[in-house]
Amino acid sequence: MKKLVSLFVVLAMLCTMLAAIPAFADEYTIPYVTDGLEALYEGTRNLRAGHDPESDAWEDLSGHGLDIEDIDLEKYQWVEDGLKISAAKILLPEELADIINTGEYTVEYFIKDLTVTGNSFATFINSANDNFALFIRNSDGNVEFKNASNARPKAPNGVELVNGHTLAVTHKTGDKIQLAIDGKVVATQEAKVDTNANTPFFIGHNDPSKSYDATIVSLRFYSRVLSEEELTKNASVIPHEQTEIKEYDYTVKGSSFDTLFVNDVMNFNEPSENGMVDGEASKKLDLHNRTVDGSDGSVTSLLVRGWIGFDKEIEQFGIKIGDQITYSDEYRAQTGQDVLNAGGQYASRWQVSIDPSTLTGTNRIVVVVKLVNGVVVELDGQEHENGAGRTVNTSFTYIAASAGEDPGENPGGTEDPGTVVPPSTGDATVSIFAIVVVLALCAALVMMKKRVF
Repeated sequence: MKKLVSLFVVLAMLCTMLAAIPAFADEYTIPYVTDGLEALYEGTRNLRAGHDPESDAWEDLSGHGLDIEDIDLEKYQWVEDGLKISAAKILLPEELADIINTGEYTVEYFIKDLTVTGNSFATFINSANDNFALFIRNSDGNVEFKNASNARPKAPNGVELVNGHTLAVTHKTGDKIQLAIDGKVVATQEAKVDTNANTPFFIGHNDPSKSYDATIVSLRFYSRVLSEEELTKNASVIPHEQTEIKEYDYTVKGSSFDTLFVNDVMNFNEPSENGMVDGEASKKLDLHNRTVDGSDGSVTSLLVRGWIGFDKEIEQFGIKIGDQITYSDEYRAQTGQDVLNAGGQYASRWQVSIDPSTLTGTNRIVVVVKLVNGVVVELDGQEHENGAGRTVNTSFTYIAASAGEDPGENPGGTEDPGTVVPPSTGDATVSIFAIVVVLALCAALVMMKKRVF
């Protein structure tokens, strides 16, 4: 009887030991494309073992061990679906910069609850030398990707496109750079040179001119360019609302930026020896770095005028200052036959007066046109991917106070996605459990053997 009691005591002790062992963590099955996946950070599972709101690490679920460490939980906090940040600058593993510098890569970034707090920018991912800079520019509202000396892909309505959606950039030297939203490519440029990003490489920014508040939901790095189908597949993993991607379906028939009056003086009163006449306001702005400096209070009035014609009817003209657009029928000037001959049946003159006394700081100003199909075209000299013909460039900067810093110029084949990443504590738990079971069996056999003989 005493031997049976001893056996029960041993078993009770073993059960107590088992109870002290952490519970098995669920295995994580990667739901994304895994071919070329180098690092994966999920807001709903910040550790390989599961989710820990007290963890100062964000572990890499790809299996490569590129963990983000030393997250300051006094400043940032884990919520149910991600890392909630405010004016954050979180350093990424140095190995990720090495992946960026191989010449071919894809980076995907999903954030929600975005509020831009930076004076000039919201910088999402950045390198110290600014060769990799993914951000929203406040002055025009574009989401933009600076990539070494390559031309920059950019798309309008940046906050609307990025907030609650998957923002992706792809790069392949000798081929192209792409900017995509939820898998749909919205801008493309030629990739002539490597990115050559240095470290520190980081997400977010703590500079007051480049900061934002948001919840980071997912971040992924690939060592190859994902196809549009693969980007779409990845974007479908996390639910998101449908965002209208505007198609620039128009043709520019002709346009001219005739004059810029500053204090009633036409075109800066450039001397005639420059060889420029009325109708070449953009060229004359270039001579002044496209900037009108009124910081000394000397500028009392601004007026711009010109004409443009599309293959579609113009609904309204407007003026965009920063990210605010104001439309007015007063902007449409009387149109003569000469303009109709040059710009087609829908051509129209425009004339916009601006009161500088209402402006503060540094302001990007550009004339905009709203077409009857709802497309808003900025007359900024750019030829949009889905639009035919380059618009005249009416954009310029008006300075009413000291200028802000520009981080955009000087800032700081699919496999089966059934790959399973075992939790970091799972193997240890299994081993301990196996040892305990063996010990229990041995103890039981010894007790039984003594009782028989």
